[in-house]
Amino acid sequence: MNKHRLDFECENLGNGIFRINEFDFVNAFLVVGDEKAALLDCGVGIGQLREFAETLTDKPIIVLVTHAHADHDGGAVWFKEIYIHPLDKRISEFDQTAAARIYFLHQHPYKRKTHKVRFSDAFQKEFTPVRHDLNEGDTFDLGGRVIETFFTPGHTAGHVTFRDSLTGALFTGDNVNPLVTLQFPGAVSLEEWRESAVRTLLLADGNPIYGGHGDGRIPAQVIEANIALADEILTQPNEEKGTVKKKTAGEKLPAVVYKTDKIHKK
Repeated sequence: MNKHRLDFECENLGNGIFRINEFDFVNAFLVVGDEKAALLDCGVGIGQLREFAETLTDKPIIVLVTHAHADHDGGAVWFKEIYIHPLDKRISEFDQTAAARIYFLHQHPYKRKTHKVRFSDAFQKEFTPVRHDLNEGDTFDLGGRVIETFFTPGHTAGHVTFRDSLTGALFTGDNVNPLVTLQFPGAVSLEEWRESAVRTLLLADGNPIYGGHGDGRIPAQVIEANIALADEILTQPNEEKGTVKKKTAGEKLPAVVYKTDKIHKK
């Protein structure tokens, strides 16, 4: 069992922001200030993300999590403490278990094979992290820049978005990816997601938007297209039960995947 795999792909986005790609499973972002650094999401934990991040900065690192899913907070096993919204805390406790991380790896056989990831990698663990509450309006002064927290429920009930005061860049986890997924347990209604998506565009105000998968870049036009799809669904809801996909004509993405019994707020 390799406890110290450090062969992450890393992209310097400029202005003290780094995109760390954990073997094509997920992105984490390191934002470096004059006094501290913030790691926004911490991956699955199959690589030793803390040690890798420490090769990019000598500043103390705080870990801020957009939402509780094993590919975004499973890597908390390498850190003594993390910040996460209270509504996602219970799920987060499970995400750091070997069972949750193995289940995630099981869903991605191609990436696992391509990057020679073993199920035994999911047993790596150094800490049981302390989970601090993270709420709307919380700020983290890194020195020369501040990370701001905004409550944006959708993909999970406790999903948050972060904004870097220096560049205006947003870090949106999985909430406004080209493929909007609201069918998983813990997701809120499509109506609530739409409110968060509209707010995300307003918060970005033309600045970069970064997400948890792919190359990390989310064009505003993708979010606008998915909001339009949500409007179509909300005005003409499908009454059949089960999971339904709505896509733009002739395109694989953008897309909205949701459950028909969770369209409107209860």
